[in-house]
Amino acid sequence: MTRLTLRIFLAFFWVSVFPARIPAASAADAVFLINGTVVAPDRVIPNGWLAIQDGKILSITAARPDIAGARTLTTEDIIFPGFVDLHNHPLYAVFPRWKAPRIFANRYQWRGEPAYHQTIQTPEGELVSTHFCDMDTYVEIKALAGGTTSILGIYQPADTPTVPPCVAGLARNLDWASGFYGAGVGNERLGNILGVRPEDLKLSAVDVERHRAGGFDLVAVHVAEGQRTDAASQGEFSELEALGLLNAKTVVIHGGGLVEEDFAKLRRAEAAFIWSPRSNFELYGQTADISAAVRQNVTMALAPDWSPTGSTNMLAEIAYAKSVSDRQFAGLLSAKQLFEMATIVPARIARIDDKVGSLAAGLRADLFLLRSDVANPFDALAGAAPQDVTLTMVDGKPVYGALGYLTALGVSDVDGVTMCGTARAINRAALPAGGFTGVTTRLSDALTAKNIRLAGLAECAEETIAKP
Repeated sequence: MTRLTLRIFLAFFWVSVFPARIPAASAADAVFLINGTVVAPDRVIPNGWLAIQDGKILSITAARPDIAGARTLTTEDIIFPGFVDLHNHPLYAVFPRWKAPRIFANRYQWRGEPAYHQTIQTPEGELVSTHFCDMDTYVEIKALAGGTTSILGIYQPADTPTVPPCVAGLARNLDWASGFYGAGVGNERLGNILGVRPEDLKLSAVDVERHRAGGFDLVAVHVAEGQRTDAASQGEFSELEALGLLNAKTVVIHGGGLVEEDFAKLRRAEAAFIWSPRSNFELYGQTADISAAVRQNVTMALAPDWSPTGSTNMLAEIAYAKSVSDRQFAGLLSAKQLFEMATIVPARIARIDDKVGSLAAGLRADLFLLRSDVANPFDALAGAAPQDVTLTMVDGKPVYGALGYLTALGVSDVDGVTMCGTARAINRAALPAGGFTGVTTRLSDALTAKNIRLAGLAECAEETIAKP
């Protein structure tokens, strides 16, 4: 047991057995008490209590803590740690789903497809230059509405020397403004490398050199994204090795062309792997050999990739991944494993599990509530609908959820939204680009001028939830 694990265990044991008795809090350091079925690291606590103060989990108890003056939210919901999304291209989430005209052998084929450039790539580049903060706000709300509280993949506009400060706030931007390494933008320890081909390496040259010099805690790299029979995809793992980029601080994304020995090398290098099944099936008609990854005991996380061909957010990707596991891999991955692949596992991969990824005393209060069957929380998660999320908190701040929940936690200034026919609200104080109505209006107008509609916050109709 590591020192960190022991510290979390002892803290959790103490607060679980002995209800907290804490003096009344001042307005400046108000305590939140949230009641529900708590999904803790080692067990599920029916009708449990979370105490939150100063952005962190103060205690987790079976009995209600004795804290005078605390704001209290009593629910019949399930309380989960927020999702940690280590592979996304969030800014594309303002665009509606792209139906690829055919199945491709590798990522280089669809990236050269004229239809893709016309409907997504070219307008996205133009929109980033003029509406970056609106795009960032919209797509982060889209992530938060699905329980994602930490995300990797926001990038700065090409014509802007520094990333705008609006990336600080809402979800934790792990590559720009997580809040873990001081205030402001650009202090992070996580990075992205687009791929191992020369054209991608050129665009990622700064991050490549920083990674080689040991300047990152983790770098995510697109490798072998395509079919297992595609020669271009098959050769990329060897290119990654030849570049000296395969090590314990690398996480390989997609890996559709990887074979068993490649996964064995991943494990020996203590590198990790990110699985994005929906986007794989939409573009390539198949996904990575997850059976081989499991046999080789590779550390594996789950992530949506992006909205145009992947899932809207992590909540939707878990549902899709469960279907893939059941239909394609004979139930290889359980609902609980998929939950862990979206929470504690990516947090460990990114070396931030001492901050987020689970619910334990001392960790950041990044969490969401789900209205569903409390007797089977992991199965409930795998079958959840967008409107089932009733509250999302980041750093102890209520950001999104049912109006009554936000009100109970002291949020009075909100913007109303509709989530699949259900009323939800956004804490206006958390919005870096002003009111959400203004954000959606500006984006909708800009996209309409390009004959494109603004994507919804979620996919609601059952027929849009594809099954492999």
